[in-house]
Amino acid sequence: MQKDSAGFLVGFLLVFSGCLSANFTPTSGNLYQPRPSDCDIEVFSSGPPDRAYVEVGVVEGKGTAWKAEFRDLLPAIMEEGCRAGGDGIIIGSMDMSAEGADNVPTQVIQATVIRWTD
Repeated sequence: MQKDSAGFLVGFLLVFSGCLSANFTPTSGNLYQPRPSDCDIEVFSSGPPDRAYVEVGVVEGKGTAWKAEFRDLLPAIMEEGCRAGGDGIIIGSMDMSAEGADNVPTQVIQATVIRWTD
């Protein structure tokens, strides 16, 4: 009986402990000086800005379970954009799905990191 309880607890914690990650991939040959992880980076969610920019790379953020909401992922994406030396991020695709046998909610957001050219 004790073993069954421990198995249930481990399963419960895996399903209900949300996970969050964000990873940067450069897309140009230029590397930029990292900015502080809490920099004032601009977020564009309804399309690209009107200002001239270059693409630095792409950040992919992934959240599961109770950390699968946009509001949970955005700070991690912004932080990676700052670390990449970006001035802004353009939110691209946002895909919500269910993973695994337990259908754990999962959201993946891709954003383009940019720097101003003017």
